[in-house]
Amino acid sequence: MRKFLTLLLCLLVTAGSLLAQTRTVKGKIVDENGTPLSGVSVLVKGTQLGTSSGEDGSFTIQVPESAKTLSFTAVNFAPLQLPITNNMMVKMQRGSSDLSEVVVVAYGTTKKTNVTGSVATISGSEVADKPFTSVDKAMQGAVAGLQSTSSSGAPGSATDIRIRGIGSINASASPLWVIDGVIASTGDFTVNTTTANVLSSLNPDDIESITVLKDAAATSIYGSRAANGVILVTTKKGKAGQTRINFSTEIGDNSRAYDPKVKPLTTAQSVTVYQQALINAGYAANNTQANAIIFDPVNGFGVDSTVNTNWFNVVNQPHAAQQQYNLSLSGGNDKTQFYASGGYFNQDGTTLNTYFKRYNGSLSVTHHVNDRITFATGLNGSTSEQSTPTNGGTFANPVLESFFLLPWYSPRNADGSLKYNDPQGEFPLNGGIYNPLVQAAYNKNTAKQTTFRGYVSGEFQILKNLKFTSRYSGEYFTIQEDQYRNPFYGDGYAHGGDAFSAFTRVFDWTWSNFADFKQNLNKANDIYFDLKLGYEAQQYKYYTLQSGAQGFPSTLALTYLASAATPTSAYALPSGNATNSIFSNADINFKNKYVLSGSFRRDGSSVFGVNNRYGNFFSVGATWNINEEEFIKNISWINLLKLRASYGSNGNSLGFGNYQALATYGYGYNYTGVPGSAPSNIGNPNLTWEKNKPFDVGVDFSIFKDRLFGTVDYYNRVTSDLLANTTLSPTSGFPGGQLSNVGSVKNEGIEITLGGKPVVTKNFSWTVSFNFAHNKNRVESLFQNKSISASPFYYTVGHDLQEFYLRQWAGVDPTNGDPNWYTDATKKTKTNNYSATQLALTGYSAAPKFYGSLNNTFVYKNFSLDAQLFYNYGNYLFDQWGAYLNSDGAYYGAFNQLNTQLNAWKNPGDITNVPKIVLGGNKNGYRTSTRYIYKGDYVRLRNIQLNYTIPGSLVKRAYLKNVTVYVRGTNIFTFGVDKNLAFDPEAGINGIGNLEVFIPKTIAGGIKIGL
Repeated sequence: MRKFLTLLLCLLVTAGSLLAQTRTVKGKIVDENGTPLSGVSVLVKGTQLGTSSGEDGSFTIQVPESAKTLSFTAVNFAPLQLPITNNMMVKMQRGSSDLSEVVVVAYGTTKKTNVTGSVATISGSEVADKPFTSVDKAMQGAVAGLQSTSSSGAPGSATDIRIRGIGSINASASPLWVIDGVIASTGDFTVNTTTANVLSSLNPDDIESITVLKDAAATSIYGSRAANGVILVTTKKGKAGQTRINFSTEIGDNSRAYDPKVKPLTTAQSVTVYQQALINAGYAANNTQANAIIFDPVNGFGVDSTVNTNWFNVVNQPHAAQQQYNLSLSGGNDKTQFYASGGYFNQDGTTLNTYFKRYNGSLSVTHHVNDRITFATGLNGSTSEQSTPTNGGTFANPVLESFFLLPWYSPRNADGSLKYNDPQGEFPLNGGIYNPLVQAAYNKNTAKQTTFRGYVSGEFQILKNLKFTSRYSGEYFTIQEDQYRNPFYGDGYAHGGDAFSAFTRVFDWTWSNFADFKQNLNKANDIYFDLKLGYEAQQYKYYTLQSGAQGFPSTLALTYLASAATPTSAYALPSGNATNSIFSNADINFKNKYVLSGSFRRDGSSVFGVNNRYGNFFSVGATWNINEEEFIKNISWINLLKLRASYGSNGNSLGFGNYQALATYGYGYNYTGVPGSAPSNIGNPNLTWEKNKPFDVGVDFSIFKDRLFGTVDYYNRVTSDLLANTTLSPTSGFPGGQLSNVGSVKNEGIEITLGGKPVVTKNFSWTVSFNFAHNKNRVESLFQNKSISASPFYYTVGHDLQEFYLRQWAGVDPTNGDPNWYTDATKKTKTNNYSATQLALTGYSAAPKFYGSLNNTFVYKNFSLDAQLFYNYGNYLFDQWGAYLNSDGAYYGAFNQLNTQLNAWKNPGDITNVPKIVLGGNKNGYRTSTRYIYKGDYVRLRNIQLNYTIPGSLVKRAYLKNVTVYVRGTNIFTFGVDKNLAFDPEAGINGIGNLEVFIPKTIAGGIKIGL
């Protein structure tokens, strides 16, 4: 390691010394209206020496004395080459650059003209400087057909991503992530933390670009792991040219993004509904008699009308701090380029004792030994810490406490001390719902993660048209978790305090070796083919160590296991898997008009049975660049018109374990202190990949000099050989059955992306884009066509995977206030007897019918305004805790209720959805049913940002290149929400409310400085 670091430092020093014998060229780049253009690539023709224009369009580049020409390229502008002069004024013309634009694809880059698949690109600037702990959160609304949603607002929390629907029931439905060539780990690897995200270790500011691969032509070269799409992340590398230093900082605060109209009852409102419940139950004849019971501290409810605690305010951190700082250094010459960065991110959550902190750094160096040999290396590292409370029905969950705690309880004693074991019995030592302030002050639950991702690569240009690349990429991370529950009060009280610790280590590497051969087929060099052949090996190793103990000293100063009296658990286990692959990719281009592509991959994976360990995957694709035809070239207003189609197969080998194919024994079945084992998994030697066969056809277009552009795609993907448990005889000893390849599911949909520049003048421009996605999911077959229970879903042939399976609520009988249900799925007969009803598929799905975003950018002189509206429509949400909070009298006095109880039936003829409230409950009306299903529609102002770029003439006086200041709001407004919904409509892929940390709204201001 020391030698490696020494080498990197030497390369950096060399990079500065090699800039001798050059001259400085300065200039400014504008469009045809004189508007400055930022981010334009400036390259010395025939070299790797380059730079990019700043916010004011200016650029400075060191060029060799012999250099004569500069090349200028930018998205949506025609490429331009100009002779080098002093103080260059460069005017670029709008026009289709699509055919010359280079995009990142599997195992390299290619011109857009050669892309036959469905590919979307997100620039690094779109995810940088955002108030999100991980890049996947910043992708919401960025790509048509990519669904990004988080059920929890906790900083560092997991994010669900689905591309073109859900294609699995037991394996992973998430896309494959490839970061700088390494098959990256994603998701939550913690053992005892409520929610976490491995990707939060990557600073979005270090990302150069993200490419989303969606169809077979784009993904099948990744074979057995590509069924759910592929996301390629390329981190920033150095660019030749003058050394550039960039610094940015942002400071703001977080609060709850969505404040529902449905809230817990106040003390006065509780008295009102308690009066009704007592009278309806026959315990009182009028309000006066009811009040005698309500305010009786001994035999009644003990309501104190002088106390009205808003537990939301107690639990919330209304102005939780947020800050981040990023510094980067990049530059080099035509031989050596480097990039180095460092950053700090700190975000407090919306709920007590919830936070995430990260320190990160990166370094990359590229060195061209000569015209034939290039070496590159990069390392990205971070260390982070997060604290996240429990969720769901645990009494220590602060969000549950904010809903369930009675409003006449107080979190503090009269002297200001924290209240527990109080004489009023509000917070007994070992029971009931806990005081959230005590839990936050006395307990801890942290996860600390250290991560390194790096790569080393070499390229050898064997011939002019033949290149060999070898790249070794790796990922190493550890997670240390420490939980402590105090001995004085709460969950730890019965054990005299308890603690749990876990250590997780993951190391995985990917070694790719491939040759790229490009051959022209005619003298004009406009008919050619490109062939790639390669071999790849990948290995994944996982290790976990877990232990627990109880019996702690009566102090909050000693919280680790070493201080405990009695060990209670100890566990350690390694696991892993490996994949070996050969792959190829080829395309043939005929005069940029017609492109035919194909790919093939053969994977061997250790996770499958010996009879099906190897699998073959392929794709074919074609593109017709219609705008290159002679009969279209003369139509001046058509810049791009492209038709493409693809079909192929890929697989899914992720997310169901490493040893399911093996017949295994498990230990822990001990007898009289002697170790014992028993069969734990029956195994399946025929277990193999889930097979995905996607078809895609799409059109890309750009007209009126790119003033209007877009993409339309239709896809149909069928996933077969689904991994599901098949039933075995009860005498087999395996009641859970055997994991087998049975069943299929289909996803079919359309995606639309439209964009335009309605107004472009010298001082003002308006750019707008819109994306739309619609997906229909349907189960095509299952083992013996038997449905699979996955509460609250019920996988059934002919239905959506995410269709809720519940008893069906029929409303309230207006004559007597009784709850009503339909007896069965036909909805022909109603009953007020809950036991006489049947579970049924409801027609309500957690999957949206469509979703997408509307994006606008307005630029006026040095001001710019960006705004994104995200929309989601047609899905439904299930409140699994609604029965406790809308109990119609069943839980009165134990748990607080929602203010919807004020709408309860009172008199014959009343039309309402809340039954007559009766102390003790009204005929089980509160029990789980579609009563607690709500529409999931919403529109959210996801991001709005106002920027001001200080004029270059002013910043140059401070020896700066550019300065931009901005104010930003994230998740500012949410509207179109079901009025009866008590939680945020962004509730995760499964659409189930689970009393999670509130999703934050962020208001922040920042500054970006370029030197």
